[in-house]
Amino acid sequence: MSPTTTAPAAPPPAPRLVSGNTNAQDITAAFTKASSVLNIGQLVKDEQFTLFEAVGALEIMDEKMDSGYLAPGETLDDDYDVLSDLLPEEVVGIMDQLLCQEVAWHMGHPLSQTLFTSIYLDRLLWPVPQTLDEARFDRVDGHGTGKGGDGEGEGEGEGEGEGEDCAAGSKKERWDGLVGLILRAYCLALIKACDRVISKVSSEYYHEDEDFVTQLYNRSFLADVDSSRIQAVLTDALNWLETQKGTIDDTVREALTARLIFRAELLRALDMDNTPVKMRTSQHFLKSLAQLSLLEKSVVVGRPVPEAFSLKIQRRLASTVPPRPMVEIRLADAMAHMKRFCRDAVDALQISEYKGPYNLQTLVWAMQSRKPQPCVYVRSLVQSLLVNKMKILGSVAVKDFFFDALAEIVLPDSRLLDPENEEVEVPSDSRFQIAKHVDNFVKRAAQLFVDVYRTACLNRCRVRRTLCHAIVDWDALQAEAEDFDVHLRTLSCEPSIILHGTEPTYAYPLSSWAYHEKLRQMRFILQLGFELSIYSPEEMPGMYWYLSHLCATHLAHLDRIRSCVHAARRRASTATASTTATETNKPDTATATATATGTVTPKHNKAYTRTLALLDRLTTELIAIDAFAVALHSLYVLLHRHSLLPSIHLASATTSSSSSSTSPPPSPSPRRPSTKTFSSPRLRYELRMKPFLPISLPELVPYEMFEQEAALAGDADEDVLERGLRAVAEAKKGVEKCLGGGAVLGWEGGGKNGVGGKGAGGSEKAGVSERPKSLEDDWMADMKDSLRACIGASIAIEVVKRAMNAAGSGTGGDGSGSGGSGIGDGERERRPKLNLAVEIPPVGSKGRWHDWWAVPRVTEVLPVRSGGG
Repeated sequence: MSPTTTAPAAPPPAPRLVSGNTNAQDITAAFTKASSVLNIGQLVKDEQFTLFEAVGALEIMDEKMDSGYLAPGETLDDDYDVLSDLLPEEVVGIMDQLLCQEVAWHMGHPLSQTLFTSIYLDRLLWPVPQTLDEARFDRVDGHGTGKGGDGEGEGEGEGEGEGEDCAAGSKKERWDGLVGLILRAYCLALIKACDRVISKVSSEYYHEDEDFVTQLYNRSFLADVDSSRIQAVLTDALNWLETQKGTIDDTVREALTARLIFRAELLRALDMDNTPVKMRTSQHFLKSLAQLSLLEKSVVVGRPVPEAFSLKIQRRLASTVPPRPMVEIRLADAMAHMKRFCRDAVDALQISEYKGPYNLQTLVWAMQSRKPQPCVYVRSLVQSLLVNKMKILGSVAVKDFFFDALAEIVLPDSRLLDPENEEVEVPSDSRFQIAKHVDNFVKRAAQLFVDVYRTACLNRCRVRRTLCHAIVDWDALQAEAEDFDVHLRTLSCEPSIILHGTEPTYAYPLSSWAYHEKLRQMRFILQLGFELSIYSPEEMPGMYWYLSHLCATHLAHLDRIRSCVHAARRRASTATASTTATETNKPDTATATATATGTVTPKHNKAYTRTLALLDRLTTELIAIDAFAVALHSLYVLLHRHSLLPSIHLASATTSSSSSSTSPPPSPSPRRPSTKTFSSPRLRYELRMKPFLPISLPELVPYEMFEQEAALAGDADEDVLERGLRAVAEAKKGVEKCLGGGAVLGWEGGGKNGVGGKGAGGSEKAGVSERPKSLEDDWMADMKDSLRACIGASIAIEVVKRAMNAAGSGTGGDGSGSGGSGIGDGERERRPKLNLAVEIPPVGSKGRWHDWWAVPRVTEVLPVRSGGG
């Protein structure tokens, strides 16, 4: 508020609303006497006094619960006058404060605690303006304040000197420019940007009050006003600033200009949501990002005006919640968040070029795995790009996308996916029946498959929760897919194959694909559990063993799929060779086969080559994950055997005083039997396996088997050490091989994948320069973090090995133990003490190289004696 502004007169005291028929009676003495006979803690319950009335009584006259409560001397409304003159520096300060409030809203806080605390925004939005011209600071409204319009003040200066009239006119002109034009244009652009954000988020899959709050409290964000009209107001404001050279300090004027340009470019970028995917551009987000750099340099120019923000506005909002404090974040944090907002939005548009289902999923997961995770608007933007109006990335039909997914894994160049089947109209024709059954399967499974991509765009906790529900649907889909496979096998006259042993079998491509997707999601559930710090330290050995078990199951399934693909390729080559030999009357079938596979069917070769390459890539990834899980499993088993793992459970808390285990393991406490009822290995196993209980395949491992395998019962310590060292070396090689393969598969080749889908496989003219460098860099960084984790695990195992050799436990112990942990209390006490301290770095810390790999930091507490090793 300008120092020249006169303070308003104190308001009259609020009248006491007392009816003439009211007979008030003082019950203080009677109430005190009656309550004095009650014992301390005694509760008196009246059947007619309900919970609703009790809560209502608590809310009344409680400043924390009653939004209408006024402290002594407090006024109902704020004394701040939006018509007061502002310095240019104060306008900059208010703009920056509004940016902080906007970012706080993007972070998930409600509008009542962020933007709706601004008195300037409140004046624009309430009463709800019917037109853009009504959204002004100087309008007369329900607040009872404000100017009456441009004509106000006419004749007001009669009888006064010309100098005073000139000063008043100059002051009004200054207000009209800085506040009525510049600040109003900024606020209008901010409001319209928020409207675009709400529109995008509300149209996609999100969780209210968890990721984002769209409650408008009966206000409107100018949804009916076209953005072009607000852009015109911004242009007028920028033009006015150009005329103020020499009047307003250049530094301040440039700061105001940068903020208005930022608002204009950001609004243009958000308006791109209404354009087709292929016509969208990231230039406006890039320009917004450039303006943010200028904003950062000019933040020192601004002068905050805290009086322009008030919590009293909450009293007029249509809300059922009690008043809450204003959310305040640092301007530097707001700038950093808005920069990430623009960068993530730019990167989100990189997925708009279709390169196949596998590559698309890789890039989406790479982006959504960023730390910090992209804000809810960017995640909603990715969802809208993935699927909108039954189109994937705006150009690929959902059915074609689904066919591409099947062709990538199980059905390359298959008759079942031939688009010509849909052109047959004779019901008795097998191709008509094939098209009918495949179409029914697409209707059953396509939504589930598309939801896998959309699920990745949720927050990480919700991703895991959603996957836990989704695998039940995928399990049911797998069972239904087997019935489809039986029908299609009969229609296509599929011959049997011999995979392992002498029993003939069939490919079951649809159910195999569903099983592959289900296993992948089950693995994500486990790995997200490590990222979300769900598992306690003593659960680490078991969970990493189960991760290894899932990977081994998945690897065996991929081997089966690969064998079926090879068999189908041989059959297709033989059939093509036979047809070629018959048509050309050449008895040399070997020559015909070579001709068919070499030049006659390049599409056939390309499809099978791509599928086999993808299967090899998936196998390499799973081998690396499996080996790393085995290595960490072995390491945690050793740490658990030597009582080096910290514990968070009562049974352990009552028996240990330190997580570093630098003292000998204490004797069992007599309280242990009672505390085990609240936390025991069996109960924890049932809890962790709860998402997998309804799943038919793979079958849930019985607890007794899990107990033995997780503890490596029967294996000596030196065997566990060697197992861990071999596994971590294999994991390191696997990660390096994955890094060498790059983020996307078959991108350099371009072209279609031979499925026949529209737009499948990406653009043929796409060059290396168009590759999505940023998202690939995210994937590469993630893999490099896994490689660092491998190196860290190798170092930790070596430290444990040296400590065991120094303590003399490297030989002689069988390590079998007994009981639920693989080692009994007596066995544990007989083991030599290791001078080691163990710390499991929390997620997000510098020592946690990768969120999915909880590599413990093992350090020596005391120097190892030279004679011991």
